[in-house]
This record gives sequence, structure tokens and C-alpha cells, in this order.
Amino acid sequence: MTEKWKPYLCNVNGKRASIFLDLELIKSAPIVSKPLLLWAWVYMRAPRPDGLSDSEEAPTLYRIEDALNASLAQEFSAIPCGRITTEGRREFYFYGEKKDGLEAAVKRALSEFEGYQCDVGDKFDPSWSQYLDVLFPSPEDFQRIGNMDVLDLLKRQGDVHSVSREVRHFVYFDSEPSRAAFRDAVLEEGFVVESEHVSPSEPRFAIILARTQSVQQSAIDETVIQLLHLARSFGGEYDGWETHAVAQ
Repeated sequence: MTEKWKPYLCNVNGKRASIFLDLELIKSAPIVSKPLLLWAWVYMRAPRPDGLSDSEEAPTLYRIEDALNASLAQEFSAIPCGRITTEGRREFYFYGEKKDGLEAAVKRALSEFEGYQCDVGDKFDPSWSQYLDVLFPSPEDFQRIGNMDVLDLLKRQGDVHSVSREVRHFVYFDSEPSRAAFRDAVLEEGFVVESEHVSPSEPRFAIILARTQSVQQSAIDETVIQLLHLARSFGGEYDGWETHAVAQ
């Protein structure tokens, strides 16, 4: 897996789910030579109560993934595009050039993993709808992915996410009236305007906001999605956040 593989949490069919996908594939999707969606749903032996994977079972699930990737690459010229973990199973998705013999190939790949049940299937999907419409993140999910990246960096710096500190946010608009309307709305939400400026190269009307809060994943996700939607409602673009590491 490359660094372009990213995870995010969401709901799929009303159930809690974790999606892990290759974001790099968006540059080439759909690949005309690989019109067949192939999948293998592996049922976990010890899922968490919320249907996601348990840390003790995770190493085995990774080895299962490696075995499936190798088998389908060799026999079907298939590439993995992503996986969904939900409702006690891990769904592996691939795009390949053929499908005959898929069930037998998956069974061979799983033969060394005793006790694991699996469902196998395929679909003609030349538009790659499973990747583009199901696996690929929404704008809100992209923000959650970005938040995880920032939180990982802060963690490496010794940060304790539960400690409140000042968090700064950056938002851009195409006009001063739009920025002013956003400013009035965001002040009512407890934010402070730190500064405003105009980027001469575009021009873009920037506003930098601040509010004191923790940066635990759920808390920062809620704030970021709130600002994303509010900025969008006034024709603006939310452009991320920053803070300093706080060691308790």
C-alpha cells in the first residue's frame, strides 16, 4: 500500500463503516482495460460490537488482504481499489480483466486461514461506479481524512488531543460582501476573527478564525464540517486548520 491509501469512517447503508481506499486511482479511473468489479466479502471471527475490526484480529485480516491481492493480481490482472469494514465483515474490491474462476481463486487464497467464511461476486462496471460513487470520499469525508493527517502529526509531536487550545481556521471568498456575510454568521458561533486580507494574485478574500477547543477527532471533525458548510453557504471555500502541540 502507498501513502495514497487513506482510511475514513462513515455510514454505509445506515451502518457504521470504515473505508480504506487508493486515492491515487482517481487520476486514471475508470481504466478501460479493467471493466470488471470483483469482490470478496470476508466475515470476521471476532468483530467489535459496532461491527468494525478488533485490534487482535487485525494482523490476520491484513494477511488475508495480502493473499487476495496477490491471487487476483496474478490470475485476473486485478488491482485493489478499496475495502469496506462494516457489520462484522471486510469487503475487498478489485477491478480486473476477467472473472472466470474467481470463486476458486478466492478459496485458494483463503485456504490457510481456518474458520473464515467468504462471499464472492462480480459485476460489469466499466464506469467504476463502486470506486467513484461508493468508496470515494465526499467533501466532508476528505476533511475528516485531512483532520486525521494533522492529528497524526500532532501526536508525533507529543500532543494530548483532549487538551483545549486555540485552533485557527482559514476560509476564502471571491468577494468582500460574501466574506462579510460569513463573518457575521461565524461570530455568532463563538469564533473570533484574527485577521482578514486580500490575496493580490487571484484576488481572494481571506478570513482567519480562531476558537479554543480540544482537537479530539470527533470534536475537530464537528467544527471543520460546520465551517465547511457555513463557508459554502456564502460561496466560500474552507481551507483547513492549524494549532500547536500541547503536552499535558
